[in-house]
This record gives sequence, C-alpha cells and structure tokens, in this order.
Amino acid sequence: MASTFAPQPRILPCPSCGEMIYSDTTKCRFCSAPVDSAAAAMAADNQKKVNDACNQAKWIRNMAGAMWALMGVSLIFSAGTIGVFAFFFLIPLSLIYWQISYGRLTTADPDYQKAKRDRLIALGLWVPAALIEVLITTVQVIGA
Repeated sequence: MASTFAPQPRILPCPSCGEMIYSDTTKCRFCSAPVDSAAAAMAADNQKKVNDACNQAKWIRNMAGAMWALMGVSLIFSAGTIGVFAFFFLIPLSLIYWQISYGRLTTADPDYQKAKRDRLIALGLWVPAALIEVLITTVQVIGA
C-alpha cells in the first residue's frame, strides 16, 4: 500500500523534446533522452510555478468579469455592492501578488504567455469598472 505522505512525482517538460514527463523518470518516454534527476527537480519546481501562475491569472480574470456582473446587479439590487467593493480591492492586490510571485518566470510554456495575457485582460476589465464604481459612489454620496 502506498503511503499517503510519499512524495508524488511532478511533471516537467523534457529537455530534449518538450513533452511533459514525470520528475521521477530516468529517461523520456517519448524520445528516450536521459533525464538528470537534479535538473528534473528544478524543472518540476519551475513547472509548478508556471501552473500556479496560469491558475491564478485565470482566477483574477474571472474576478474582473464578475465585478462587471456584480456592478450590473448592484444597479438593481443593493446586494451586489458588497461584491463590487470586495473586487475593487481584491483584484489589484491579486495582480500585484501575481506580478511579484510569477512575473519573472523564465519558461517557453505557451500557457504562461496566456496567463500574462489574462492578467492584462483582468487589468483592462478592472480599470473601467473601478472608475465607474467610483463615479457611482461619488454621485450617491453627493446626492445623499
């Protein structure tokens, strides 16, 4: 029976052919190139960071889209206002965290390029939504 706490093999791109392989392998199953275990461990660590960057960028982009939806709901029902204010602060903090944590990764992974694009899309969605929310809040405060 396998131990629950045994380290699980991670994935990394093969240095020779670029196909994804497990970090505990000694040779690539696609091109049969030998795999150095120390280099594999470092590459697997980098691949995990790339995967985390991709996942987080997609979440930030989804939050920015949800901010627009909640802003529309908040115009009809006041319940959406809390979500808009939460995203107003959460999105830029997440973008800063992403840039600090993942902005300088070196990889040829095309998904990382998509993650960088998703981050910019999130920023592009957040800026006008934040400006509109500030204007709506200002008008409500002045009108009250």
